[in-house]
Amino acid sequence: MRITIEIDSKSEMEKLSALFKKFNINAVNIASADETALTVVKGDKTIDPKSLFGIWEDQPQNMETIRKAGWQRKPGAK
Repeated sequence: MRITIEIDSKSEMEKLSALFKKFNINAVNIASADETALTVVKGDKTIDPKSLFGIWEDQPQNMETIRKAGWQRKPGAK
């Protein structure tokens, strides 16, 4: 079982740690917000998107046809 508790201050962490010790809970994994932060990678600005304009000019698309093509499931697949 995994339980996530978000704590805003060090004093709250100390109180929670004391509670775990009082109830003899030893299997605790602590991850700080700094450890779980996602890294943002900048995209390649040298790519020219103009070449993508008009790629569906000969085959007009709408959301329904895109969904039908993208969400097809094989029979028996879960």
